[in-house]
Amino acid sequence: MINHLRRDLAFAARMLLKHPGLSLTVILTFGLGIGLTTTVFSIVNGALYKGLPFEDADRLVAVGWTDPARNIRFLNIGVHDYVDLREQQTVFEDVFAMSIRTVNLAGSEGRPERFTGAYATAGLFEILRVQPILGRSFREGEDRPGAEPVIVIGYDVWQERFDGSPDVIGQTVRANGEMRTIVGVAPEGFLFPDREQLWVPLEIDPSASLRGEGPAYLVIGRLRDHVSLDEALVQTATIAGRLEQEYPETNEGVGATVLTFTELLLGGEAYGIFMTMLGAVIAVLLVACANVGNLLLARASVRAKEVAVRTALGASRGRVISQLMTEVALLSVTGGALGFLLGLQGLKWFNMAVASEPPPFWITFDLDHRVVLFVVAMILLSGVVSGLVPAFRATGSNISETLKDETRGSSGHRLGKFSTGLVVAEVALSCGLLIVAGLMIKSVIQLRVQDLPFATESIFTARLRLPAEEYADTASHIRFYDQLLPRLSQIPGAEAATLSDGLPASGNGSRVFELEGESYGSDEEFPTAREGIVTPGYFETFDTPVLQGRSFNSMDLTGSLPVAVVNESFVRSFFPEDEPLGRRIRMGQRDTAAHWLTIVGVVPDMLMEGIGNPDESPAGFYIPIAQSGVGTFVSIAIRTRGSPMTITPDVREAVESLDSNLPIYDVLSMNGVIAQETWFYWVFGSLFMVFGFVGLFLAAIGLYGVMSFSVSRRTQEMGIRMALGAQGAGLVRLVMKRGLVQLGVGLVIGIALAALAADPLTLLLYEVDARDPTVFGGVALILALTGLLASFVPASRVARLDPVTALTPE
Repeated sequence: MINHLRRDLAFAARMLLKHPGLSLTVILTFGLGIGLTTTVFSIVNGALYKGLPFEDADRLVAVGWTDPARNIRFLNIGVHDYVDLREQQTVFEDVFAMSIRTVNLAGSEGRPERFTGAYATAGLFEILRVQPILGRSFREGEDRPGAEPVIVIGYDVWQERFDGSPDVIGQTVRANGEMRTIVGVAPEGFLFPDREQLWVPLEIDPSASLRGEGPAYLVIGRLRDHVSLDEALVQTATIAGRLEQEYPETNEGVGATVLTFTELLLGGEAYGIFMTMLGAVIAVLLVACANVGNLLLARASVRAKEVAVRTALGASRGRVISQLMTEVALLSVTGGALGFLLGLQGLKWFNMAVASEPPPFWITFDLDHRVVLFVVAMILLSGVVSGLVPAFRATGSNISETLKDETRGSSGHRLGKFSTGLVVAEVALSCGLLIVAGLMIKSVIQLRVQDLPFATESIFTARLRLPAEEYADTASHIRFYDQLLPRLSQIPGAEAATLSDGLPASGNGSRVFELEGESYGSDEEFPTAREGIVTPGYFETFDTPVLQGRSFNSMDLTGSLPVAVVNESFVRSFFPEDEPLGRRIRMGQRDTAAHWLTIVGVVPDMLMEGIGNPDESPAGFYIPIAQSGVGTFVSIAIRTRGSPMTITPDVREAVESLDSNLPIYDVLSMNGVIAQETWFYWVFGSLFMVFGFVGLFLAAIGLYGVMSFSVSRRTQEMGIRMALGAQGAGLVRLVMKRGLVQLGVGLVIGIALAALAADPLTLLLYEVDARDPTVFGGVALILALTGLLASFVPASRVARLDPVTALTPE
């Protein structure tokens, strides 16, 4: 057996070296197909299948409420409901509540820095089954009001701010203005639940608020042994129903759900995108297999006499098939090795592409046992799929007829219907992939040429958060912002400066409001619009003109006339025929205590709905910070005369001159903000573009190879036709007819496939219709021209045939 295998491998190597062109084409085809498939499967594996890197991580779930009436699939659980759930449940070993917040960390060990932290109840580390590498986790009771303030720091914080000193336990730091004792250091790589680097006890105090008005938390539980996800869902739904009966005022219509972390993070739409990606790249691999299959079918026909001779000399059909499959196996393994290397490079590129917006720490895109097994399976599958049919066809002919056949143009081994079907499948899959690629290309072009209604060049941006522990009310927030803005405006090189609750194109939240003079029959009839809270100078900073009226100024203070500036979409939606200036709006619904706001200006739309949200209403309004209930988060924006990022130290100094414990974060130019908002389109668009172009390349090679072989096998037939007076042009058309039929059928099927796959792609497209007729038509034209060229080049050889040579037997 081993000797047979050794001889087969040696013979296969000689045969492949004898035909280097065919061998290199097959290896490259396998490499491209397997390389792309490896890259995408690694991405899908990291996003969907790895899960949390903890002991029995599949037992960890997120528990939340649902509100079907409002189409909400997951709601954090209010403090009162959390206490009831924790006391009444029996399906979890334990549960803990968590809230993600930013933490300004300062102390004698360095300047203030902003981190994302997790406030969690006692039991966090125990439920996750993770132990700090130094010190301890939270103790029972440290999550109650009045307990000693403690903190667990992340490994990176320990290394960077404390030089990895073991003496860090017991030291104190200022976290959001409160002195806390470091009691533990988390293990390296532990950033639960997303990319958090600090963990602080979450104080649970239901008595501090009325039911329905307190804070809400993400609730995590570990399923008991032998308790299924469905059983946990049944019990939590029962508890939710019980709470609805006891507290109908706050819990009416509220249900329960239990989700894995992957389901919680990605949801159905993202799952659909990843599955579409995987389907697309498997289509590329199928095109590659079809391509190789056709080439090997052609090769099998050429080697039919060799196979017949070996069979006549006593070789069994199984032995001959084994030899032929060894050749294919050698090709597929070599192509698989190339594909594996290409997959590594693709994975490296993807990790670099998502580095600016990294996923949660537990989603990693790398090679693990699943990926390796997948690659091995793809190598085996592609080898079997591509080689088995040609091997059976090569050994299935009549020996005597094959040995008698001495002519060039024998029809005994024409490619037949199977080979034709493979070409049609290649064209169809390539057409579908190219249409997807075309949609992505159009999205990328839209991103490049979009005309933003605000300036992005030479604008510095950063974020700032005031600790609620030190800035407890709106008045203190406004005082700080009023003191900060003049200091920012005086920075050398600053032309204009502003503070706001959000930046253009980043998305503003919506508020319910009412128009003065309008009547509303029910709460659902009140309109909504996007709200922006800004300081004077906002529109000037972004070089946005005021179309009507005025912008805000230093006179728009807390005690002055409440005013608002609306955008053009707001005017079109609510004052299509009327003059907006002087009209009044009021936040909330009827009987609200909010002031009426007088509209004093109209400005262009500044993408308040965010980039890539065509279904969301862009209608919105702005109010001055001094007249708002502004919170603790604001964005800084400064238009500069030179490079915007050079003023970063000056901005830090301006902030720290007011509060030495306040860091700035998310420091980016406005162009960087736009890039951050659109990275998703660039990354996934690039992937699908590669899929499409590789599919086009493979389809062109496949069609060319089949047509070239067809011409070579019909040499004698063409010689007879020419001897009888047929002209070269007519023979070219005759040969091309077959290729054109295959091309046409494949295009029709491919367009239908692309139309069916359009809906899941909507999230990946930027201002492009998923069934854009220009893209569909353009791709059909490109593929048709490519197919015509691939058919014409081999077909044109017919016109140059010498009838005497064509009719001469080999």
